[in-house]
Parts: sequence; C-alpha cells; structure tokens
Amino acid sequence: MKTVKYLKTFAIVLLAFLLAFLFSSNYKSEVLAQANISLSVFPPISYLQVPPGTTRNHTVVLENTSNQTIIVMPSIVDFSSDGKTGRAIISNELSFPYISFGTTKIKELSIPAHKKAQLTLYIDVPKDAIEKEYPLTVLFFSKNDNHTQKIDTAQTTSTRSEISGGIGSNLIVLVSKESKLAHALKIISLDTPRFVDSFRGIEFLPLVKNESISSLSASGSAEILNWKKSTVSEFEIYPDVILGSSTRELRALRPGSALDKPETGTFSYQPKFLLGPYQIVVNLENNSAYIEVIYAFPFSIIFVAIVGIIVASTYLKKIKSA
Repeated sequence: MKTVKYLKTFAIVLLAFLLAFLFSSNYKSEVLAQANISLSVFPPISYLQVPPGTTRNHTVVLENTSNQTIIVMPSIVDFSSDGKTGRAIISNELSFPYISFGTTKIKELSIPAHKKAQLTLYIDVPKDAIEKEYPLTVLFFSKNDNHTQKIDTAQTTSTRSEISGGIGSNLIVLVSKESKLAHALKIISLDTPRFVDSFRGIEFLPLVKNESISSLSASGSAEILNWKKSTVSEFEIYPDVILGSSTRELRALRPGSALDKPETGTFSYQPKFLLGPYQIVVNLENNSAYIEVIYAFPFSIIFVAIVGIIVASTYLKKIKSA
C-alpha cells in the first residue's frame, strides 16, 4: 500500500512539473514572437559563384508589413554551420574583403509602412583571390527611437530569415573559376548503437562531411537489410545543403511528400520484433556505399528472466530458512 501511495504522489508531482514546464515554454515563445520586427526579406538564402577577376551584384529586398515606418541598419557578417543541424552561427566579423554596399556609405534604411526597399551588394574579386567559399549574412537591425534592438543569433538557421530583434538574408559566395566542382560528400558515422533490443527498433542518423570547398546538396538513399539480405526498410535522403568543408546530419525525406515541397522524416524502422544481424546501407550520389552492421537481441526478456531468477532464489531461501 505504501508503494502505491508513493507512486501516486510521484505521478502528481511529475504532472505538475510538466505543466509548469509547458506554460513556461509557451510564455518564452510569446516573448520572442513579440520581439521580432515586422519585416520580410527576399531572398532568405542565395548562392553566388564569382570567378577571380570578375564582379557581381546581389540585391536584397525588404518589405515592411507593419503600419508604421521602420528604420533598419544593415551590416554584413560571416556565419558558419554548427556541424550537425545546419543551424547558422553568426559571427561579429567579416572575413570576405571583396563585398561592400558600394561607394555610398549606407548607415540605415527607412522603409515606410507596407512598402519595399532594396539594398544592392557589390562584389569585386581580384584575379589573385584564393578559391574559397564564404558563408555571409546580411543583417538588418531595427532602430526605434534611437534604440537598437539586440539580435538573438541562437534563433537563426541557414534557411530561416526572421530573427529576434532583426532580420537576415544568408548569402553564400563561392570564389572559384570552376563551373562545376566534384561531388565530395562522405559519410562519417551513423550514430547508432552496435547492439539493440529486439523490441526497440532501429534508428540511425548519418553524419556527412563535405570535402569540397563548395556547398553541396545531399542526395541518395538508405536501406536496412535483415540477415537474409532482404530489404526491410528504405529511405530517401532529404536534399539538405552542406556548406563547403563542413559537416551536417542528414535527414530522411518523408514518404509521400511532394517534390516541390519536401518534408523531413526520420531514419527509423520500428517492427514488432527484431532478431539477429541487420545491415544499414547508405548510398550517396557519386559515392561508394557506407555499410554498418548492428545486432538485435531480446535483452529486455533476458533481463526480466535474470531478475525473476534472482527474486525466486531469494524467496526460496527465505522460505527454507523460516
């Protein structure tokens, strides 16, 4: 009876904690939403190749969707990938010396209500420039009553344009004379255990490295084979972009999603029961297959059996000694 009361008390405390957590999370999201300025940017992300010795222009369009004039201050900074999710980590510095706002020094832009404004970037790469990829972010900080809102860089991703207190457009500039670079993606690991329980299923998360200097879009497929070498589950790889000389965890393409609006899924196989060796095979475009073998055993049944034997033995000993 004491055990039952304890479990009920624990359940009530746990439920209260979860409700408090959910309410606190909702409140935080609402505060962040109120901090976002009422601007949209186009394009949210762009790729631009500039051969050494040439010039290029790039235009960013801002639209004020609010009912009042908004003043923003533009700047250009570097960004890098977190190496896993594709989240962009914004820097305070600019390592690409060949980009500017032109001869006119633009300190701020005034955008009337429900109007658009354009900002043109000028790129002039010398002939002796090193061939390299430069991930950049064009930031627009909101200025209100001579007070600049702080930007929350943790909210920024490589495909999301709105950020807390400001807005950004990502621009990836590739300085290279080659029109087409080799597809050089390599699987590093699958982040899956070597042994799994027969009732837990199989999940894996491929980590891929881009060995090229240029951003590449992932493409390919994955499959799981049983001990008979028969395919029991198949996956298509979501076309995520991996920055040059960077890493990223791949995602599965959700089955049945439209090609023009692909949705993400997971590399997960959840049958009722697993047993024996299974092969996970990942095939990337223009690359050899990456194969990893895992083994499924009914560890949970074995564990329950061992615990049962221990309990039974202890009980019999107590009976004999009584």
